[in-house]
Order: sequence, then structure tokens, then C-alpha cells
Amino acid sequence: MKRLILITALCSLFIMCKSKEEKKETEPEITKIEEVIKKVTEAEIIFSSQDVRPGNLALTANGRLFVSMNPLMSPTTKVFELNTDGKNSAIAYPNEKLSTGENSILKGVIGIRADSKGNLYLLDMLAKQFIVWNTKTEKLVKRMPLAKDVVVPTSFLQDFIIDEKHNRLIIADMTQGDLKSAPIPAFIVVDIETGASKRMAKSHPSMMPEIEGGFALNPIAIDPNFEYVYFGALNGRTIYRVPAANFNDNTSLTNNIEKFGTKSFCDGMAVDDNENVYVTNVEKTEISVFNKKDGFRTLATLPKGQSWPDGLYVANDGYVYGTVDQLNRTAALNKGDDISTGPYLVIRTPLLK
Repeated sequence: MKRLILITALCSLFIMCKSKEEKKETEPEITKIEEVIKKVTEAEIIFSSQDVRPGNLALTANGRLFVSMNPLMSPTTKVFELNTDGKNSAIAYPNEKLSTGENSILKGVIGIRADSKGNLYLLDMLAKQFIVWNTKTEKLVKRMPLAKDVVVPTSFLQDFIIDEKHNRLIIADMTQGDLKSAPIPAFIVVDIETGASKRMAKSHPSMMPEIEGGFALNPIAIDPNFEYVYFGALNGRTIYRVPAANFNDNTSLTNNIEKFGTKSFCDGMAVDDNENVYVTNVEKTEISVFNKKDGFRTLATLPKGQSWPDGLYVANDGYVYGTVDQLNRTAALNKGDDISTGPYLVIRTPLLK
């Protein structure tokens, strides 16, 4: 039943993101005409596979690359570590016992991130818990179940950020997982030390879709200095942000949310230390970027024939990395007809200078 709800929810997410031909009149405007003639490059492929279909990704400070496998695909293995030196190899992570098969401790992972100490945080949306694994010692750090009172029956626990400065995790709970309820999105804030959690800013206007019947809070990011949390609705064209320090209490949080910029409908978001906000533009199948100077524009196109840029990750090597998994081509999202054709990719493109 959980898998059916997930498949149905993702199907609806895709349906709401209309094709670029249908949305020409409402696409975000480029704020400066000179940006139109800037050369746009194609993203570089660093991993390609017919079998491994990455959902989201995380890179450690020393360059190790990990990907989650979207539960929509009913993957046998939930998380992989990738070899990107041209061999295109992937191994179950942390190991076969923990990540592979019905008896593994991982049940359904989309959200995945690494902290500066080499700890890998895995958000298991089906088991409603975090698994924290130390990639240096290769040992389990802790399991952090979410409190029952911070989730709702329609919770959709897909993406999150790690705020190392304030020692907390912040989940973007879009809700709408059953497709029967109105959106009641919220942040779920988890204390990394104690595991205590709370549901905050419930149904705030900044989290709501900007089209009737659309989907709510989904992409979320934090800058490398842990000063601001950036977010928006999947079916929204506005980037919001709020100081990371304001997650201590609900009034302080909601009173300090502000509009920051423009975006497309998107599934993923990342921010660098120059306030460039990168998004996975699912309408135009590209990586786009917004900043206050140049507005919203294309940063890089996907390789020819590809679709659905999904997760994004700003690394410390001067690149923003992304997954491309063709979710829109699966049978569940394409009226029962699976037209997916590998390879499935991890890509990267240089950060703006």
C-alpha cells in the first residue's frame, strides 16, 4: 500500500509539470536580455548506467559519491556508492546486508546528504527514520526514528538539509501522499543530538502551490555557511528563504520568511556561497540558476534524449552535481507505458563564478 501511494503521488507530480510547449506563456522571464545570448553548455556525464537509476545524491568532502534509488523503481538495493573514474561501477552501501533485500534496515530512501565529518544521513521515507552512517569508520552512528506526532498520514518525506551550525535536520514535508487531501506542508525539524523533533510553519503560504491542484513544499537547500534555508513549492515559481537561526520557535520562523527570487517548477535545489540558487528545471529538462544580479536563466542542458533532472548537490570542487532518472518515462508516470531507455546519469556542471 505504501508503495502504491508513493507511485500515485509521483505520477501526479509529473502530470502537474506540463511540457515546455504548454507553458511558454508562463515560464519565468529572463530579467536581462543579454542572458539570452549567453552560451549554454551541456552538462558533463560522470556516471552512466543501464541498471543503477539514481534518485538523489550526496558527496563527501573527500569526493565519495553516494546515490539513493527511488522507491518508485522497487529497487532491490536502496543505496549505492558510485565509482566515477570511467568504470561506471556501483556497490551496495553501506553493504549488501544493510542495503539490499526485504530484510535490510533501509526500506525506502530518497533523501540523502553528507555532513563535513563524513557522516552520511539517509532519510528512509517508508520507515520514517534517519539512518546515520560514518563513511570513514564504516560504522553505524545512530538510527533516529521520527516522532509519531510530527508526521501526518499523507506525509511525503523526500528531501531535507543538514544544518551543522545549529545542529539540526530540516525535512520538507510536502504531504499530499494520498492525493485525497489538500496540501498541509510543513518543516519537520530534528535535533541531531537528541533526536527530538517538531513540525513547524504548517501550511505557511510560502509552501503552497501557485497553481490550482498543484503540489506544495518540495525542494529545500541551505547555503554552505548555514545562514539561510531556501525552499519552494514543486508547483511554484518563487524561491523563498529564511534565516537558519529562526527555526528555534514557530513565530520567529514564520515572521522571517521572505521572497528571494524566481524559479521554474522543480524537484531539486542547491545553493552555493555566492547566493546562486540552482534548480532542476523539470519543465525545460535542464539545470537552471537564479541570482539577484542576472535573474533566472538556463545554466546547462541535459544530454540529448534525457529527461527529469532530479536531485542536486553543490560540492566543494567547483561543480554542482545532479541526477537524471527519467521518472516521467516510467509506466507509473506515463499512463502505464514504460518508455524509459537507459542510460541513467549523474551529471555535473561548473558553479557560477
